[in-house]
Amino acid sequence: MVKLKYLPNILTLLRLLLAGPVSFAILSEKPVWTLSLFLFAALSDALDGFIARHYGWQSRLGAMLDPMADKVLLVSAFLSLTLIKVIPVWLTLLVIGRDILIISGSFIYRWVVGTIQFKPSVLGKLCTLFQLSLIMTALISVALNYTKPVMILQPVVALFTIGSGLQYVVEWGRKGLRRARKCNRD
Repeated sequence: MVKLKYLPNILTLLRLLLAGPVSFAILSEKPVWTLSLFLFAALSDALDGFIARHYGWQSRLGAMLDPMADKVLLVSAFLSLTLIKVIPVWLTLLVIGRDILIISGSFIYRWVVGTIQFKPSVLGKLCTLFQLSLIMTALISVALNYTKPVMILQPVVALFTIGSGLQYVVEWGRKGLRRARKCNRD
């Protein structure tokens, strides 16, 4: 029997595995199925975090897998919605570029400076919220054959994506410079 303390990680892994079926459903243009799968995946994100915090079942594995599952789900949905021409290529490239910037920046920081304490910023969380909102809006728009709300949300998502990406670069740059100055003094 699976121990309950592993439930948050199981939900996270399930969300990670749902990225493929969500993309397939988007590309198959099955709006009800797509909405159901994506909504389930989004709710599992909220649920795994709540359970982990409420019962003290946080783990290093969960801390690594949770943002990875979010990114895989978001990027696969963005790519699929771009392929069916609901979300423009430029916005998908911007979202993917930010993620690449953050991931490569964290590796460089760790290599050059040392251990990184990665905490998502409020701006980063808002960015993810708006990206999720855009995807949900896009999925609903496909179902209703009405894409105006998607076009309205696109610049908002772009601004939050750029803003949060720049915030991470500035924050890590400052931490790196402080650490370098401290090392030079020692």
